[in-house]
Amino acid sequence: MAIKGQIIEWNDEKGYGFISAIGGELKVFFHISSVTNRGYRPKIKDNVTFNVAEDKKGRFNAENVVVLGVHGFPFTILFGFSFFVAATASVVLFDGPKILIPLYVVLSMFTYLMFAKDKQAAQDGRWRTPESTLHLLSLLGGWPGALLAQFLLRHKSKKQPFKFILWLTITLNIAGFLWLLTESGRHLVQVVFGAFSL
Repeated sequence: MAIKGQIIEWNDEKGYGFISAIGGELKVFFHISSVTNRGYRPKIKDNVTFNVAEDKKGRFNAENVVVLGVHGFPFTILFGFSFFVAATASVVLFDGPKILIPLYVVLSMFTYLMFAKDKQAAQDGRWRTPESTLHLLSLLGGWPGALLAQFLLRHKSKKQPFKFILWLTITLNIAGFLWLLTESGRHLVQVVFGAFSL
């Protein structure tokens, strides 16, 4: 039978915390791997249901942790996905440079990996990737990967100055993408990527 409780401690960098059952009569450890809400990162005061299981060392841990009230994907993920759909349609309808779409995909994947590397470096106390590098990658077209990393990795997701600059780079990038659909923009892409079949 599932127990109702609330997250009272959470270390997002290390991916674990503690849940207190309603009434406070029970406090158990849980790991992010026990959370069943796919892609969701817990936070303090989240209401949950969970089961209690004993591990090999005789300690009681929470399993099958379900965060209540969490449904679907956040706006940022839907925004990034919608952009890919709209961008692909725009390239087709306005005869834009077809190389733009694979460039966005590659840059997004690379940016996501850079976020993951930076988070791991933060956890290990190693040299960090400069924020200016992450912003430059987003400006060049890797911002969908940055948004995905913020959601899945919960990295750079709470730092307001970073979030503000990220959305500024997103706005500038989309404006640049729209310009590349114009005759002048298409000509520039043809000059730069003249060796490729557009």
